[in-house]
Amino acid sequence: MGLIWVEMQLKDKVALITGASSGIGKETAKLFAKEGALVILTARHLDKLKFVEDEIKIKGGKADSFSMDITNREQIKETIKNIIEKYNKIDILVNNAGIAIWNSIQDVSYKEFDDQININLIGYFNCIKEVVPYMLKEGSGNIINIITSTVKKTKPGRVAYAASKYGQAGLSNAVHEDLKDKGISVIAVYPSKTNTSIHDAYISKDNPQREKMLKPEEVAKVILKAALIPANKDVKEFVVGI
Repeated sequence: MGLIWVEMQLKDKVALITGASSGIGKETAKLFAKEGALVILTARHLDKLKFVEDEIKIKGGKADSFSMDITNREQIKETIKNIIEKYNKIDILVNNAGIAIWNSIQDVSYKEFDDQININLIGYFNCIKEVVPYMLKEGSGNIINIITSTVKKTKPGRVAYAASKYGQAGLSNAVHEDLKDKGISVIAVYPSKTNTSIHDAYISKDNPQREKMLKPEEVAKVILKAALIPANKDVKEFVVGI
């Protein structure tokens, strides 16, 4: 029996992934590379990204790393300019970087609230804003915004976090409407609680709750599904694990 050839689903695509040094971002990068994409890994700490880049390259994948703070607009602009100069295009943006500050309205500080909004909501906007002109020039693209099931059912003690995530959902839906007739697919992915380092400050690593969480690899598979949806399908969200 001859070999069965399976075409890689993201062959020749350039995928920019924020928050790619761990968790969902890391697993998405590994899966995208396996499917033939050149993955552009971004996060604040370049040394951590290099470990992921090496892991991908050892397995025959293509990857490159850039230090990028999603709250720094000038740095984002410069990074994306450098990516375009080096690779000519960005086909996919996965907005994934973020933080979780869990406090009630009584306890949350002004700084904690501002940090949550600046990183989670404004950070997503910054990346979309800089990538869209290049996608419009190509007449195609896929933007995937990783949000959370919190926007489907908010729990107590999530004031700043929920505000940022509801904002992400509104942003994603609005950008979807702006771009769906221009060849660019914009999809929000809503995973339920996922076993990543974002929970380390609140849940110990050996807590039984961890066993009930989604695995980052499970979320990555849905992100891959979202990355394959063309704009003319008019799909705006996938919910995972609810």
